[in-house]
Amino acid sequence: MPKKILTIITVVKNCVDTIGLTLDSLLLVKDQDVEFIVIDGASGDGTLNVLQRYSSIIDQLCSEPDTGIYNAMNKGVSKAHGSYILFINGDDQIQPDGFRFVLSVLRTAKAGIVCATTIAPKTDEVLIPKPHHLFFHNSIPHPSAFVRAEYLRAYPFREDLKIAADYDFFLYFYLRRCKFLILPVVSAIHTRGGASSDTLTTLNELALVRRKQLGAMYQAVNLVDLALRTLKYLFRKISSGFTTL
Repeated sequence: MPKKILTIITVVKNCVDTIGLTLDSLLLVKDQDVEFIVIDGASGDGTLNVLQRYSSIIDQLCSEPDTGIYNAMNKGVSKAHGSYILFINGDDQIQPDGFRFVLSVLRTAKAGIVCATTIAPKTDEVLIPKPHHLFFHNSIPHPSAFVRAEYLRAYPFREDLKIAADYDFFLYFYLRRCKFLILPVVSAIHTRGGASSDTLTTLNELALVRRKQLGAMYQAVNLVDLALRTLKYLFRKISSGFTTL
């Protein structure tokens, strides 16, 4: 297959209720510069039937068991022909106008990671990429993070993690001074939930990643993080006190 500007990879398993919305959004932006790969984890709920109805926009479909979401994501990377890669999962959607703007930038971009904003309507969140916050948490929304393919091949997602491998990836390249280009547009919609809603596992994995990536800086960053969280908590308490007067 000829080289593409972008490969979109959708990792999906048993998402029959949401995958149609994802694919409808892809219909609006799929063109000759965009490759679309679906990695299905052997769904048994009718997801494959939905995917077959959209075969005209799917360049590659792989349906087989995997060992987890990051195993499936790495599998998708191994099949990609795009200069950049974007992950849009089975409950995410593309925002066409913002996406087209990002795609126009990718044609000449030099940055390793190009980021736009993701919105999460269920929680009224606007997920603006903030690379300088990566010391404390994953501040890069993956549905609007366009990453050079060679980065994902040089440092694949850690398959021993269940939730925080994308955080591990972004922190790894931030610490190595990779250029993040931030664009002021919304390119994706994300539905909160799934594995990332497991708060205890998330916190444990974030700590594990920071400990490995930050080394000697780990304790100092934890102290700063605790201080910032304490200040934020006190500010909320003080603010709520004023509003009840």
